[in-house]
Amino acid sequence: MSEAEAWEAGRGVWKFNADRALSQDEVQIINTSGTVLAVAKITGISKHGDRYALEGELLLGDPRVGRPTPSPHLSRNPVTYI
Repeated sequence: MSEAEAWEAGRGVWKFNADRALSQDEVQIINTSGTVLAVAKITGISKHGDRYALEGELLLGDPRVGRPTPSPHLSRNPVTYI
């Protein structure tokens, strides 16, 4: 999966706290093993019924891609805040 494909798959559409998401600068899309697949700068959100999608600028080639996330996410919930 490319960085762009990971970003499109991971950015939404999810149930999450919009205000909390907008208070963050960046998002990391990670797999279940904790490896970073994509990093993006958050520029906004879009509403889809009772769910949201992140809007942002994909940071292609970010050095964190392919490495373990420094913020492990142990929940089965697809969205976490750090």
